Amino acid sequence: MTTIVLVENVLIISAEGFWLSSNSSQLRKLLKTRNTKGLSAPNQTLNGAGNIAWMTYFASRHLWVPVVTNATMLIITATTLAYTLGNKRQFLKGLLSIIIVGPLTSILLLSYASFSGWVGVIYNAAASAPWVLHVITTKRTSGISERSLFFSLAAMLTTITYALLITSIPLIVACLIALSYNAVIMRYYYLYRKAK
Repeated sequence: MTTIVLVENVLIISAEGFWLSSNSSQLRKLLKTRNTKGLSAPNQTLNGAGNIAWMTYFASRHLWVPVVTNATMLIITATTLAYTLGNKRQFLKGLLSIIIVGPLTSILLLSYASFSGWVGVIYNAAASAPWVLHVITTKRTSGISERSLFFSLAAMLTTITYALLITSIPLIVACLIALSYNAVIMRYYYLYRKAK
């Protein structure tokens, strides 16, 4: 095993550990506080579809650690989605998004498997954008896990380093978008947490 491959493996294992910790922290906060404000069933559906697209992308490149992690994150996302669907206002939106996004994802990945990384970028960006806009417009950050923010920041930094080493343009773009979203969320989280 060359030094580069060893560094790549350490980076992706670290990154995936941070991603799992971030998603798990947010789910724990949800289960503990029962606070579903800021959670959207359509966004969770898009994130789940993004996980499936990334699994396809990494499997096509024979990168099995990220495949397993995205499968695990899909389970966490599905659990969060199931919990969110318990909210009567979210149920119909969630059901409609599942009916639309599920078949669309299947068609895209079966017809254009080589673009699966870009499908993941689009789904993840689309899922997070309304949440970021909601935080900006309402100035409310309730339901956000501080620990999740730091784990996701660490995950993005290690993932983008990994993406640069393996020359994955979709993964680099996804990380840059996610880093910009995370920076906005963190700014508002600390600004309005102190104001309370």
